[in-house]
Amino acid sequence: MLGSSPAPFPAPFRRPAGVVVGLLALLGALPACVPMPVDGGDPDLTGKAVRLTILHTSDIHARTFPYNFDPSFTDNGLGLADADPANPCVASGTCYGGLARIATIIKEQRAKSGRVLHLDSGDSFQGSVTFNYFDGEAEFRALSAMGLDGAVIANHEFDDGATNLANQAVQWATFPLLAANYSWEDATQPWATELGDISEPTAMYDLDGLRVGVIGMANLSSLNSIDEENNSLGIKVLSEADVIPHYADLLHAQGADLVILLSHEGVDEDEILAQTFPQIDLILGGHNHVALNPPLVITNLVTGKRIPLVDSGAFSKFVGRLDLVVQDKQILSTSYQLFPVDSSVPDDPEIGALLQEYQDMLDDDLNTSQVLGYASASLTRYGSSGGDSMLGNFTAQAMRAFPGVETEVAMTNTLGIRSDIPIGNITEDTLFNTMPFDNSITTMFLSGREMQEVLDYATARSSERGCVSQIQVAGITFTMNCLTQTAEDIVINGVPLQENGVYEMATNDYIAHGGSGFDVLKRNTTQVDTGISIRDVVKNEIIQRSTLPQAGVCEEDGRINAVY
Repeated sequence: MLGSSPAPFPAPFRRPAGVVVGLLALLGALPACVPMPVDGGDPDLTGKAVRLTILHTSDIHARTFPYNFDPSFTDNGLGLADADPANPCVASGTCYGGLARIATIIKEQRAKSGRVLHLDSGDSFQGSVTFNYFDGEAEFRALSAMGLDGAVIANHEFDDGATNLANQAVQWATFPLLAANYSWEDATQPWATELGDISEPTAMYDLDGLRVGVIGMANLSSLNSIDEENNSLGIKVLSEADVIPHYADLLHAQGADLVILLSHEGVDEDEILAQTFPQIDLILGGHNHVALNPPLVITNLVTGKRIPLVDSGAFSKFVGRLDLVVQDKQILSTSYQLFPVDSSVPDDPEIGALLQEYQDMLDDDLNTSQVLGYASASLTRYGSSGGDSMLGNFTAQAMRAFPGVETEVAMTNTLGIRSDIPIGNITEDTLFNTMPFDNSITTMFLSGREMQEVLDYATARSSERGCVSQIQVAGITFTMNCLTQTAEDIVINGVPLQENGVYEMATNDYIAHGGSGFDVLKRNTTQVDTGISIRDVVKNEIIQRSTLPQAGVCEEDGRINAVY
């Protein structure tokens, strides 16, 4: 790992200029870090309309370097154009994304603004080979170097463990990590004290007399067993109903002109928070990988106040700029712009040079440009009608047929496949972008009743997400009835499901351990972790097939029939 040797740009943890964080004795179980007032020198802004610019990123997911993908219809509508086949970026696989390009946009927009903050809604970790090799070091270093002012702690920050998050933050993060709804309870863990010391519930920014308070709302929905006492992360979850009014009132008492919720809870939850808590003025959101342009405006049900909700997309595709006019603690007006991150944006020289050392190591150790196969059409991770998908069918079939596995059926979660594979050469880098998680295959035996329960749960979960299937399967066909939230007409390898039958299934270790709410799998006592990497299984299958799709391979075939 690069961080284990002397680094050319050492960056011990420190707070950026303008951030004011202190200690105040608080009642109850809430952490004691709160903003303190700033003395002297600030202009009197009473009665004056002043402009504030907020630059927003989220869900970078280790898309540290440029990559290729096929922009969706929605991406196109938001300004991310399809690449011209004659553009050199197509051949080099560098048409979209990259932190050096993001840094260019951030620095250019800072230079055009007076009072400006760059805030990030989390999940800068996990999503490409960069994280697999460097554990988040490259992302934290680059974000620090471009001047990030604050970030909320999100679920994928824990993907290499809490110890890793603490280590990376101590060594490389010059920005505060915020989480008002986490309390670090388990002091017996070696990382507990560090994370408790490093993370803050809030931060206050003094911008030439305009004081902006920020409350971090960390993710709750995607961390296994986080609501259980003595969970493996040693986190005590604090109630939003307690945390948000408490810290908003403290921030206002310390002179905040605005209170921002920096969230990684998802759009639906953020809408509820905006409707419920009148103490907040603005929400910057993440987690759902959506870009909203224009932002949503949510009416608070208590006061009727209109609260902007901003989401700026994922995978280094966009940078958001929100301009506010503020007078006497009120937002008078807003305007918003999304900046696409594509090959027309040059690399920032400073960040480009910082990241080049990581690229050189990847090239030496992995050869990320190695060609594994060829995609003659875009290989999609979602089904065109909400059911089974090309990559889902391909992955599940490869899992169950792999030597040493060879089960009757297979099931994996759709979101474990993170991106489509675009037309062209399928490289090692492409594969890591598509399947970044280091999941292994777990086998287990399920009764017919348990199989029904698993598929019912998957159907109910899918119905809450637009009736888009949250699982991909092999050896199983069924109707996913999102109206009744039940799985119907289940057939296992051509034979209707037998209630008293026993079926051997291959799945991934994440949902086998209860990830995404699959409790029926978590309590299964027949589990065997094979240690076989799902990514390696898929890699082997791509090499064997050479070109995809082929007839009957990596195609939708209707094995999951979505009814809604």
